[in-house]
This record gives sequence, structure tokens and C-alpha cells, in this order.
Amino acid sequence: MPVSQLAIPNRPFATDLITGLMLPDGIFVTMLGRQNVTVQLANRGAATVGFVSVYVESLSHPGIVLTPQTHFVAPLASNASTVLAWTADFRACPPGLHRVSIIVEQGGDRARIIKKFFVLGLSFEEPDRAFVAETPEGVMRAHFGRLTKPTLDCCCGRGTIPPRENEPGREDQDPRDDGRRNGIQRLGNPRRLSSIHALADLFRGHDPGFQFCPPGYLPLTLDYEWTPTPPYSGQYGGLPFQDPWWKVVLCVIAFLLLVAAAIAEAVDGSGSVTVGGGTGEPPLPEGAPEDCCGVRGGGGGTSYVAAALVAAAAAAATVAAFTDVRDAFRRGEDATPPGDGETTVRERFESAIRYVEAVALGRPFSVNARWIYTRVTDANTYTHEVEETNQNTHVISHYEVTAPEFAVRDNPDLHWIVKAKFLDADGKALSGSELFVQCFLVGPNGEWHRCYLQDDGIWPDDAASDGTYTGTFSFRAAKAEKGLWVYYVIAQDVNHARTEMTPEEAAQIIGGLVVTHQLTISFTEDECRFVPDGHVMVV
Repeated sequence: MPVSQLAIPNRPFATDLITGLMLPDGIFVTMLGRQNVTVQLANRGAATVGFVSVYVESLSHPGIVLTPQTHFVAPLASNASTVLAWTADFRACPPGLHRVSIIVEQGGDRARIIKKFFVLGLSFEEPDRAFVAETPEGVMRAHFGRLTKPTLDCCCGRGTIPPRENEPGREDQDPRDDGRRNGIQRLGNPRRLSSIHALADLFRGHDPGFQFCPPGYLPLTLDYEWTPTPPYSGQYGGLPFQDPWWKVVLCVIAFLLLVAAAIAEAVDGSGSVTVGGGTGEPPLPEGAPEDCCGVRGGGGGTSYVAAALVAAAAAAATVAAFTDVRDAFRRGEDATPPGDGETTVRERFESAIRYVEAVALGRPFSVNARWIYTRVTDANTYTHEVEETNQNTHVISHYEVTAPEFAVRDNPDLHWIVKAKFLDADGKALSGSELFVQCFLVGPNGEWHRCYLQDDGIWPDDAASDGTYTGTFSFRAAKAEKGLWVYYVIAQDVNHARTEMTPEEAAQIIGGLVVTHQLTISFTEDECRFVPDGHVMVV
């Protein structure tokens, strides 16, 4: 059948090489450098499409440096979709809307698919601890003033960071000295790794000794100033990228802040450099808890998963606080129409958050937010203040995971296969490209691996789009250590906005939020519930 039946229905999205998760709404970030360009290839025809090869033909800017790779896809049934990814470096890419051209080939039959994606220019300014986010429509300067902190210190010690590329570690050197070991610049060296500036350089591999120990978890206060490019007349400015809400940019920053702070704390105890600053914020709502339970990562792979889930919780809390339906910033513009002939030159948003119940990934927790929007024109200043309680809508009602409890490492004929089913808030089975699903495996010595779970009908999956996502992992090929492994099946929703939607309509659809239930951050307990989905004994 013709390859023209194949399509990429959803926007390509970024998956982070540090945590393995899709970034909030799939937005690529210059600060991270290398990220995976991930797509869902779908068969929209009525018949099965046979073996095809898929590769990236080109990207719309030479500043995006792609690692070439050709994927070979087994026959894809009607309505089936499968996940493919390529690694690219975005450090030299300007912010804005970009495009990727992907070629699908089958013999002499060839089809080109062109898709848009978004790149956020993000930097961190140390003096006032401001995250500076650049988009074509304007520049955001954001501060996270305060974060919830664990009631008890649950850290298990300091970790290390693996060598940078082309910089082998020195295993014979005392790790307690001030010199290098495994590529680390330790406290006291001229070039410290205590800042988010170093985020793109930190994890160039896997460190089985990394300990998850961030200085804070969830945002309590945050503020940002938006400078539109150019200043605009009328009541409304352009949305970032003419698609996402402003809070999506905040979610990206919140996610990266937690990851960077955890890394900096593990290296030299200075993770708190990434919070603070700002010029003002509303007081916390009455009764706002500032202490929460602590997440205990056992080191290595468990700490990677803990960092990913806590960062995902911070993103989910930020989205929930300011609602999906209409961005709080836009509602501030609704309530502050400028006078005739006035030009808006600057807008400001200040907020304080109160967690009225535990923040549970994938569940409908409530968040109270008090916020003040300020519009500054060339003639006047207008403000609008709100206090409200909103709910997390990125939820599923139930999911179940099945996998063998034993695996024989050295038997090439035995495959460890994991399957998962997910039901949405109304009890309907999710399938195909509605979710992005991965299995994270953690070994007895801190090893860390991950694999996709797909509902594409390609082995080991039994049938396409039947709601069962399936993946397989080879302990033999990975040269895995024998012993007890644990695993986490983490699902994220996907931005499925259609191309014919207006920017305001598309902005109401946000993807990249974790919907599975491995983590609950409580304000009444000392230790957070951080629960794997199962374990497997490798013999």
C-alpha cells in the first residue's frame, strides 16, 4: 500500500536525555542542548503498510545539529501508530517555530512529512536568579521565589557526575579532594557546577552514584515579567509561539529548575542558587503549607526516576494552579482593557500558591492560587487580582501493569515483556498515540535503562490500537547485573491540537504531563510515597 497513508498526527516533541521524560508540552529548550526529537508515525489508511524506512531529511535551521539515523518500521496496521526518535543538539538554534522534514520510503515509493515544533530560548541570569525565556512574541523573565521543602532531610549522601564527552574520568583519584573525578568540577574549583548554566553539560551518561536531594519541590511563589515584541496596541498580545499559554513556558522552567537544583545539590550542595530573586509577590494564602514529605531516591537509577517524577509534579502543580481552559495571564488581559491609543509595553504576573491537598501525579488534586496581573502601557498602569482554587485535569482513573517476575539473563530465547493498560477519567481505555509510555528499569547497583511501550501491533505488541501498550527489554544485551530490578511504567499525555485550530483553541490543549500514579507529595507525612510498578528477579 502507498506510504502516503502514513502521517505524523501530533506535533514532534522533545524528550529529555537527563530524566527520559517528554518535556512539558514537548517544547525543545536551547539550554538543554541534546534532546530527542520524538514523533508518532501513524497509518491513517484502511490497509496495512508494509516495511518502511524513516529518516530526517532536513531541519529548518542549521543551528539544529542532528545525529543521522534511519529507522526501519515493521508492517503497520490501519489506525496503528509507533514512536520514533532522533537525537539533535539545539544549543545554537534560535527560539521560535521550526520545522522538520521526515522521509518515509518503501521501495520506489517515497513520501515527505513536514511538521512544526517549538524551540524555547532559555537562559539563567545568576545575579537576580532570573530565568529568561525567549519566544518570537516576547521575552519572559521569571523568578521562583520559594519552594516547598521536605520536613526531614532524606538525602543519602553526595553523588558524582560521569565524564563529559572526550574527557575520561580518573578512577585513581580521591573523590573527596577538590580536583577532578569522573569529570566533576568540585566546590572550590574555578568553574563550579552549582548553576543551571551547566545543565547541558551535567549528565553525559549514567552515574550509578547520583543521589536525588533537591533543596525544594513545588513552587510556592513565582513571578514573571513579559515584554511583548514589539509593544502592542489593543487589549491582547500574541501567545508564545502563537500556540501555548504563558503557563506552559512556566511549566518548562519549573521542570528544569527541579532537575538542575537536584543535580547541583548532589554535586556541591548549592542547589538553592536557582531560586529566589524577583521584585515582589503576593503573600502566601492563609494556611499555605511550606513543608512537605521527602522523596527518597536509593541512588543511581532510582534517583533518576525520583528526579523525573518530582520535576513532573512541579510542572503539574504549575498547570493546575492556573487552569488549562484559559490562561490566568490572558484573563488578566481580559480584565484590563487599555485606553484608546495606548500601547502595552510590559505585563507582570505575581502569584502565591497553596496546596490544599496532596499533589498526586495523575489524580485530580486541587491547588489554590492568589495572583495579580499588571498591565503597563505608555500612559497608565492597570491591575487585576484573583484568588481561586483549580484542579489538576491531567488524570487517568486506573492503570494496570503486567510483567514476568523472573528473567533468565543468559537465555537469548526468553524475552522480558511488559504490558500496560490505561483508563481515562471516564473509564475509557486509552490507546495508540493518545499516550507516550515508557518503562524505566533500575538495577541492584544503580543501573538505569528505559524502553518504549507501544500500542502499534508490532512485536511484542499483539494488536494495534487495542489499548494494551507493550515493551520488551533484553537483560542479556544490556549485560545487566543479576539480582532484583524494579521498574516504573510512566505514561504522559500528548498534545493532540489539530492544525486547523485557532491559537486560542490550540493553547487549551497541553501535553507532556505525567498521568501515572507513582508519586504523591504530601504535606502531612514525612516520607513521600514513591512506588514502583513491579520488580523482576534477574537470574
